[in-house]
Amino acid sequence: MWNSRLASIALPLASLLACGHPDGHSPDESTAPADSVDSVDSADSGDSVPTPSWCETQGLTARPWDPSGTDGEFDTVAPDFHLELLDGTTWTWSEAFTGCDSVILVVDRPDLSIPYPDFGKTADVKDWLSASPRNIQWLFMSDQRGKQDRIDALTTLQAKIATALEKLDDAELTAWATDHIHFAIASTTNTDTWIDTLYTNYGNSSLPLNFGIDRFQKVRELGYLADPITGWNTAPPVFLDYEAEYYDMESDRQDRLDAEDATVLPVFTDTTERSATVTFPDATIMTGFDTMELDMSFICNGHPDATGCGEWDYLAYAYLCDNDDPATTDVDESLQCTEMGRFITAYARPGRWVVDATPFLAELQGGGEHVIRVDSANAPLISLDVRLSNQGKGYRPVSMQYLWAGGGFNADYNTGREAVTFTPPEGTQRVALWTLITGHGYGQDTENCAEFCNHQHQFTANSAPGHLEEFTMAGTNYGCAEQVGEGTVPNQYGTWVLGRGGWCPGRGVDPWESDVTADLDLTGPNTLSYLGLFDGEPYVPVPHDSGQGFGATIVANTWLVYYE
Repeated sequence: MWNSRLASIALPLASLLACGHPDGHSPDESTAPADSVDSVDSADSGDSVPTPSWCETQGLTARPWDPSGTDGEFDTVAPDFHLELLDGTTWTWSEAFTGCDSVILVVDRPDLSIPYPDFGKTADVKDWLSASPRNIQWLFMSDQRGKQDRIDALTTLQAKIATALEKLDDAELTAWATDHIHFAIASTTNTDTWIDTLYTNYGNSSLPLNFGIDRFQKVRELGYLADPITGWNTAPPVFLDYEAEYYDMESDRQDRLDAEDATVLPVFTDTTERSATVTFPDATIMTGFDTMELDMSFICNGHPDATGCGEWDYLAYAYLCDNDDPATTDVDESLQCTEMGRFITAYARPGRWVVDATPFLAELQGGGEHVIRVDSANAPLISLDVRLSNQGKGYRPVSMQYLWAGGGFNADYNTGREAVTFTPPEGTQRVALWTLITGHGYGQDTENCAEFCNHQHQFTANSAPGHLEEFTMAGTNYGCAEQVGEGTVPNQYGTWVLGRGGWCPGRGVDPWESDVTADLDLTGPNTLSYLGLFDGEPYVPVPHDSGQGFGATIVANTWLVYYE
């Protein structure tokens, strides 16, 4: 896989495309004034019903304004700022802030040698507008040196957006655009705000520096906006929406984590270290947990991402390792490790992923010290927390049985894969398959396996209908781009949009679980078989030498997990 690298608007709309808070209130107003609140029509209750805040109407968590920002550096809290707009008004971030906003600032740089967001095609602008999350404040600036040149460029851009809105003929969308799309006329290095320093430090002719402010009010890079499907020659505006979607995903994820009463065990914190001894709670406490998650971050070594991050999409693993027994000098048991979680590094961008690793509670139920290792070739710094919680499932894993690994995906893949006979341990209430399976290799056969083909994995218990894991996203043009809301890092410096067979660049690998309890005799022997397939049949690749790539391979670890 090859790696690389928005005339004036009609007066009614122009008067609206200025600035303003979506619900007309100042940022600290979470309810409407008392005289605007409807009273409950009840003789028994004189209570009034508060008007929902704008964030509440959108189903979004509101966070308070954070005044602690000072410098406006990447990954720090954004200080307040204000910008003069095309219509002569001033837009101030803290006044527009609703509690659930993000900001994306796009600089029109038409002379840039690399692809930049192109608002020239009405269809592309319509796509961008339609897909934009409604909690984004869009700021547009121009890189032109002269003030009149900037005004002319932004006026042209404003007209293009107005044309798209007119063609969409959506009154609600047009009303939203009036409050959320703004055109600032200052030079990027002469705003008299912290933005000047950001552009001075990081902006140059080879780096497309746009930036965002996320739901946590942190300053963020936007990444590389070119579309690999078009050969990197275009940068559709809708790629900007991916960043906004990612910000919402991160906010939702944090809401979920904050709501959990989890015991968090730090393993690594912004470090180059890859092995650590972690002390788990004692056995009595461990039996109270029914869920374990790995919270992994791959962190770049400074900014911009294009130079501070690893270049390629590499496999990365989190392992649970045995404790070394000092009595055995001829072997280091800490090197005997089991994969708990799998991740794929992003093309030159950081990422954070929370993946389920619950079955491994079975290996940790005694508590005490355990070694955890991370294997990654593409993350300068990492952070990892183990999260233990009880989510009221009614069962917990007590033992695991390893099944099959992967191998070269070819006519011999299923050779030697004998069925497994097993009897569940006494007291077992639930049995599930648990797999980590990803396909790799491309360019060597006509189906482009196994990175870009739908390889299938069929498990059959006691001749019952098979449990099938497959990857229908594989081989699609935008399969991974469509997974941004699930955690795929957007706008990477490589072919990140393409759908893969079980994974995406810049994302944690989702384990696959299938409950087989109903197919089993919990008190006697059972058999389980496994086949790797393509289109329902054993795979016989047809050679195709594309001049690049490598042979099809399945990277797999599979287990039976017993629960009580």
